[in-house]
Amino acid sequence: PAMTGSSFDPWKTFHESPAEQAAIKERAKFRDAMKDEYRKLKYNPFKPPQGVIHDPNMQRWFSARVTYAEYLKPSKRGSLVIAGLVGFFGLVFMGLKVRRDRMLAEISNGELDYKFRALTCNPR
Repeated sequence: PAMTGSSFDPWKTFHESPAEQAAIKERAKFRDAMKDEYRKLKYNPFKPPQGVIHDPNMQRWFSARVTYAEYLKPSKRGSLVIAGLVGFFGLVFMGLKVRRDRMLAEISNGELDYKFRALTCNPR
């Protein structure tokens, strides 16, 4: 059977008593007032909030990144690594220079024909 009349309205029927409903509305008004107060303090263009949030761990990390050179101490291992890198790239450069000088000498002496030097860059 269908319900006759307007005895049941889901928009006006609550599980709480009228006193509890009033308390819920009061708490909602208080929450809205607190939100408004926060927005006024946070986003006031005439008096912006002062200061920053300080995190000691982030400060330590940034300081370590900025002042790394001040705490870099020379050691035998570091010196050997730098000497090894300089020596390796020096040998590579010298090898390429010797190869280029040999090819340029052959070209200037006429020992290397035009077709060979135009198609390849490897000297004999």
